[in-house]
Formats: sequence, structure tokens, C-alpha cells
Amino acid sequence: MAAWLKIVTMALRIAQLICAVIIIAIASEYMAGLKDQDAGHLSRFIFTDVVAAISLFLAFIWLIPFSSNHMNWHLDYILVLLSGAAAGWLIYSSERDCGKAKLSDSQAVSKGLEEGASVCDKWRALYVSAIISGALWLLSAGVGFFWVKKHIRTAK
Repeated sequence: MAAWLKIVTMALRIAQLICAVIIIAIASEYMAGLKDQDAGHLSRFIFTDVVAAISLFLAFIWLIPFSSNHMNWHLDYILVLLSGAAAGWLIYSSERDCGKAKLSDSQAVSKGLEEGASVCDKWRALYVSAIISGALWLLSAGVGFFWVKKHIRTAK
């Protein structure tokens, strides 16, 4: 494996770790604040937390640069789908209270991490982070797919 590919892979894994930690922090803090209320609507946050926890675990394990990391590109793609589902569910659920999703929502990530942030800022930060996480997993899947494709061709 080329040295630049190891660096790219490690940078992607570190960025995936950061996104997962941000998602877990915001979603868990939001759920902890609602522990005395009816928790029927928390399923989307629980799903988002579980997806982020899986992302965190796999990114941490695959942070160690082995060639076999690229053989798991299909799992990266599954995490793209899960992150997209989490982001879509959050966007769909937040439209009634917070308005439609906009490109300017990307600024809400820093606001969502602040103490005393509004519920809408937290939701926006969550779905923007989930979209970024999905994009990072998609890049990892692409790197892994092309690495496997190249090495299968050279092995023949």
C-alpha cells in the first residue's frame, strides 16, 4: 500500500471519529435533557446514537493502517447508508419545528455544541454531522473499492 494512501486512510478515519464523537455528544445530551418527559420521539436520536457508536468503533479499529482495512469497503458503504438514513430521519422530523433544511445549516454544527443551544440548532448540527459522516464513509468506501480493484487486477 502506498504511503500516501495510508495517510489518506488515517485522515479519513480520524475525521470519522470526530464526526461520531460530535454526533454522540449532541444526541446524548439532548436525550439526557428529556429524561423526565415523554420519550416517544427519541427513537430517531437513539438510532443516530447507535449509528454513531458503530461508526466510532469501526473507525477506531480501522485506524490502524493494515492492508486488510481496504478489504472491508462494503462495510464502509453500509455505514454510508446508515448515516444517510439517520440524517434523513432527522431532517424529516425537524422540518415541522425548525423549517426546511438549507445549505446555511452547516453553520449550526458549532452552535449545536455550545451550552444552551436551541433545539433546532442541535437538530441541525446532528443532521449536518451525519451527512458529513456519510460523505467520509463514502470516501473510505471508494478508496477501499479502488484499492481492492487494483490489487485484484495486479494479482492476476
